Amino acid sequence: MRIVNTFISDGGELPAYTQISLAQARKTNPDVTIDFICKDDQSFFKDIGVNWIPQDSLKDGTTLKEFNNLCWFKRHGTPNTTHPSPELFWHRTCERIYYLSEYVDKNRLYDVFHFENDVLLYHDLDGVPQANRISLTPMSVDQVTFAFVHVPMPALIVYLCKFLNEALAIGEEGLIQRFGFDHVSEMSLLHIANKCEMFEAFKTVPEIGEKDFVFDPGSYGQYLGGTNNGHESGFTDPKHVIGALLRNNKIGAEFTDKPYAIGSDGIKHPIFNLHVHSKNLEGFVNV
Repeated sequence: MRIVNTFISDGGELPAYTQISLAQARKTNPDVTIDFICKDDQSFFKDIGVNWIPQDSLKDGTTLKEFNNLCWFKRHGTPNTTHPSPELFWHRTCERIYYLSEYVDKNRLYDVFHFENDVLLYHDLDGVPQANRISLTPMSVDQVTFAFVHVPMPALIVYLCKFLNEALAIGEEGLIQRFGFDHVSEMSLLHIANKCEMFEAFKTVPEIGEKDFVFDPGSYGQYLGGTNNGHESGFTDPKHVIGALLRNNKIGAEFTDKPYAIGSDGIKHPIFNLHVHSKNLEGFVNV
């Protein structure tokens, strides 16, 4: 088992919240190998036992090159926010999946976890339910996030990237017409893959009578910590499955020592990972 995370960019220091996320992962999983793919080595990597994987060592991968030849994502992302999205934001968020694939396949890595840089872990990865397919976190009826992912074997993520390239080859207008998206991003492409039964879905909503983990695609973190777009805590997105349930008081969520989802029966379910969209991770590191 290992963690392999990514920040694909043109270089420089990583955002401060990335260090908080990695330090929390080390605290909750002290013996797990953590590899991080990025352009430049970071001064804090050695302090918390993170192995730097040079981004440029993977740039010549065949599937990655095909992605960069095919990809027509040119959107900036969301400007004018607390942490503005950089240029080519949509391109980079999808491209990281290919870098992850190149590294996992090149080194024949099994049992790999990946999570986004504004995500905090609260429990031992040994407790994560595992399947024979990639597992990740659906967010809405047409979006699946890469917020928290388990890759059991290299062939699966290699196949995923080839599948995404085939989808990209259809073109933006073709995908919008075929699937009804208002725009195309890696979240909508992952939704297409999910519809083709390429994934297992981590449980995101508490079930009556159960006490097991739930996983956050982004909605619990928005509710507890607000968003990067100026929303305060208590925000819910009605397009999100979790957001709609929170908005209609079908479920609840709270942060005490750790985050919990509260089922309709009042039972607390530990949230394994909190996706802190606001990037204010320091308020949620009490473990």
